[in-house]
Amino acid sequence: MSKKWSWKARAAVLAAGGFTTYAVVDYGLHPRPSSEVVDDLLLTKPATERKERLIVLGSGWGAVALLDKIDPFKYEVICISPRNHFVMTPLLPSVTVGTIETRTVVESIRSICPHVKFIEAECTGLNPQGKTLTFTSSKRPSSSREVQDSAKTRPEFQMAYDKLVVAVGAENNTFNTPGVEQHAHFLKEIIDARRIRAAIVDAFESACNPAQTEEERKRLLNFVVVGGGPTGVEFAAELADLLHEDLTKSFPKLKNDVKIRLIEATDKVLGMFDSKVSAFTAQTFEKEGIEVLANTFVKEVKQKEVLVQKKGSKEIESIPSSVVVWATGIRSRPITNKIRECIGVKEQTNPRALLTDGFLRVRGADGVYAMGDCATIDGKPLPATAQVASQEGKYLSKYLNGLPTAHEDSSVLNAVRKMYWKVAGGFTSEPFEYAHRGSLAYTGGDSAAADFKGAMNGFFDSIGMSVMTGKATNILWRSFYMSEQLSMRTKALLAVDWAKAKVFGRDFSRY
Repeated sequence: MSKKWSWKARAAVLAAGGFTTYAVVDYGLHPRPSSEVVDDLLLTKPATERKERLIVLGSGWGAVALLDKIDPFKYEVICISPRNHFVMTPLLPSVTVGTIETRTVVESIRSICPHVKFIEAECTGLNPQGKTLTFTSSKRPSSSREVQDSAKTRPEFQMAYDKLVVAVGAENNTFNTPGVEQHAHFLKEIIDARRIRAAIVDAFESACNPAQTEEERKRLLNFVVVGGGPTGVEFAAELADLLHEDLTKSFPKLKNDVKIRLIEATDKVLGMFDSKVSAFTAQTFEKEGIEVLANTFVKEVKQKEVLVQKKGSKEIESIPSSVVVWATGIRSRPITNKIRECIGVKEQTNPRALLTDGFLRVRGADGVYAMGDCATIDGKPLPATAQVASQEGKYLSKYLNGLPTAHEDSSVLNAVRKMYWKVAGGFTSEPFEYAHRGSLAYTGGDSAAADFKGAMNGFFDSIGMSVMTGKATNILWRSFYMSEQLSMRTKALLAVDWAKAKVFGRDFSRY
């Protein structure tokens, strides 16, 4: 007599069968590259005998959003970037003070986009007529000497493309202020966050040294943030949290000498937000002990001081400093300028970004697209935010998925795959339309601010919640960035890091 299976056994079999089916289907619809090595660099085969080659420059918000939804059966997709990972940039301020670990904000491109070939290299030139790119291999230097040598010894190679997407982002704008490159820290990459963390640790440990004079000890505990945008505000807020929640226990005798100053050229912080958010942030900063110097311009950054000038004044003031974080704005990268020059200034009339039409097609270059901080839509400029870049990446994947190609596979399996990508990725032939989802910022003391004016087709305006501030908004801030994490791994790590920092405090050891 046969023995009946228990409900647990049945559930286990069903779960195993479902997982196996999902894995097989996923593998069939998301093929892994047959080789990481790119063959036929210059595309010598006829277009009818191969898939079109799509090269994506960059590994940021726009690039990853595109790579996630692009049809790998339609294109030979190759991502090329100097870094082999994606960075959750809004969480970098938390990394600088040890609230969360570096691994929590980093995703390997090969892990999150297994259907894409990846090459760690740096683009140095474009031939738009011949549809070729020039690259130098990218190598992370371990010493300053290697930096100087590698520029001369790194091998070069060329690669042809059918379609090119430029998503290289932008770099920090120093506004030609003397000393910024030498004495200030930026906050755009994971290595920047590590350096700032090391500098903060070094400042406190050095201030404890009995050999220090009273004047030098006080200077070491002066922290200056330049820029009142989201990055500058959130870093200052995280630093104040570190001081109040952890450093007062480890360095109780130093806490009264710590000074955190935020310098802003306009009359308020978070000027791009609603005025209520700016006012709330100013009040929170005053309570947290962060001094805001509004209407103040930085004239020079020196090794041990920052020279500033108030608006309408001719007097230059000196602010002692040990750590200076520069978060004032962005400018185009050298490769963006190089690409613009290769296309020609007649077509590329914007000196700060690549000019595109509404379909993100670069003016004057056939088969070239651009998005994110390195591009601007003609007559329709958008803010340089991760939100814009991500939406542009998703849109461009749909647009490219819908374009006809010379090589079409007529098999039944390919028809099934096409049907899947039509549902999963979708097609579009309409120009890009940005849909604002709102803006969030952490302001310190477990408080955050949200500006949803005009977001979600005016939904938040209709229910009277277009602006939210306070501790409850911090839950929203955390929930949003938890949902934005790209994998279950980083979602779990983020939850653990937040809990660990709250229960055990932040790790302040030097390593």
